[in-house]
Amino acid sequence: MGLRRAASRRQADAGVLPFGFSPYEVLDDRPHVMVDGSPRRSSVLTLSHWPQSPTSPLFARDLSAEIAFEFARHATGSTSPSSRRERDAGAAAIEASRRAEAVTCDHFDEDGLMAVLVLTDPAFCFEHEQLVVEAARCGDFGIVTTEEAARVAFAIGPLAEQEAGEGAGTSERYAAVLERTRDLIERPGAYEALWHEEMQPYRAGRSAIERGDVVIAEEPGDLAVVSRTGTDGSAHRLVGATGGLPVHAAAVHSSTPCSRVLAFDGARCELYLRYEGWVKFMSRKVPLRPDLAPLAAELSAMEPGPVLWEANAVGAIVGRLRPTEGITELAPGVILDAVRTYLEKAPPAWDPFRPGGALLPPA
Repeated sequence: MGLRRAASRRQADAGVLPFGFSPYEVLDDRPHVMVDGSPRRSSVLTLSHWPQSPTSPLFARDLSAEIAFEFARHATGSTSPSSRRERDAGAAAIEASRRAEAVTCDHFDEDGLMAVLVLTDPAFCFEHEQLVVEAARCGDFGIVTTEEAARVAFAIGPLAEQEAGEGAGTSERYAAVLERTRDLIERPGAYEALWHEEMQPYRAGRSAIERGDVVIAEEPGDLAVVSRTGTDGSAHRLVGATGGLPVHAAAVHSSTPCSRVLAFDGARCELYLRYEGWVKFMSRKVPLRPDLAPLAAELSAMEPGPVLWEANAVGAIVGRLRPTEGITELAPGVILDAVRTYLEKAPPAWDPFRPGGALLPPA
């Protein structure tokens, strides 16, 4: 019996999956499963990698899509718990989910969409599990493991805008693309018009790294220093550069696991803390984030001219530090020394695993 048919039969036996999707705005007090977001008052089960998510450690994974798959495996009997604790945790989640009238998500992105799809059509997703997970990974973390996954991930945003309209809200986007996503997964090549615009700079960025035009040096403390060789940055600014990065972010993230990235592109500079440090990342230990505001003040004081540096809030999904106008007068070596020293000594300010809130109180 094929995996899809076997899963379908187990679902019928379990009486849990599949769920229907409902926009979170209209759920009111209806019991539901929340994926890839924060639980609401009427959430009976949360399957999310977000900070302080009450998701059971039994299901915890890097991505919410992976968490949804783990729950689906338990709900369909596709996996056997290895201990009584796992069996009890799985049974409790399944029992809680029986009260749910729908699955929902409070924001629209690739990981959220894939997690919703897993719970609304688990049989289909089991057939395409690797692609579903890797598309979510590309969307959330900017890591491309296969170009097919990148095609799916890069097409989702444009597809939502095309189908739901520019500026459409979260639920309008889910309603517009949820059914189309299955076709996208099965035939990503047919959606080239939607993924081509982002694929082109990603490919150019990977080529620049492979040629040595852009260099990534990994430092202690989970820090990657990204810079381009040569003095004329005009060509590199055409390959999807963002902020201080000389190339597309996915080209960088697919080339280094470091969660802290210090990027130089000529006089442009940016330090950013990747999304992996904001969520409950499980596959490896990611350094806890510090508050970058003191470092911004320090670099501002070091500038020979009127250049000011700014840092966003500690709880931002991606932590960023950069000159307000994007351009610095400081030499890269000076900035790197300051960043190294600060990251070594700065106390943590954000811990997604901390009970009671990820934002750490000042010492």
